[in-house]
Amino acid sequence: MFSLPALGNIGEFVGAIAVVVSLIYLARQTILNTRSVQAASFNAMVQNSIRLLEHSFRDSEFAAFYERAERDPEALSPDEKIRWDSYMTSVFRHFGNLMYQQRVGALDDQMWEAYRETLKQHLRVPSWGIWYRGHCKIFSTALTEQVERSLKEIETEVADQA
Repeated sequence: MFSLPALGNIGEFVGAIAVVVSLIYLARQTILNTRSVQAASFNAMVQNSIRLLEHSFRDSEFAAFYERAERDPEALSPDEKIRWDSYMTSVFRHFGNLMYQQRVGALDDQMWEAYRETLKQHLRVPSWGIWYRGHCKIFSTALTEQVERSLKEIETEVADQA
């Protein structure tokens, strides 16, 4: 009924279809896995943001320290200066990580824009910009460029209001 070459051709055709179906399945699984990794990564970023903020709303002593540090970091005691440096380093490392996550595609542009605005809001407090400029060498050039852009935007906004 079927010759050997005809059966071979049918086998090759079925094999080719199986390869295409396998590739489609693998592509779909890759997309699903990528979304899962992105969701987990985003959740970790949000958790880190919450951890950084948590001290301010759970610990009144920290909130008082934070207010003094923002107002006049030079008036802090030596141990408070260490605390301020540690906190600021943590916060700016967090923003550096967010920039990296956005650059590699783990954080979408809309969420990065919200975090960028948060960074800019913090930089409206003069002590933040002063601290960063004094420590910029320990951070990525990308973060330093972002901070400088934000500080320039703030300066322009203030000048426009005057």
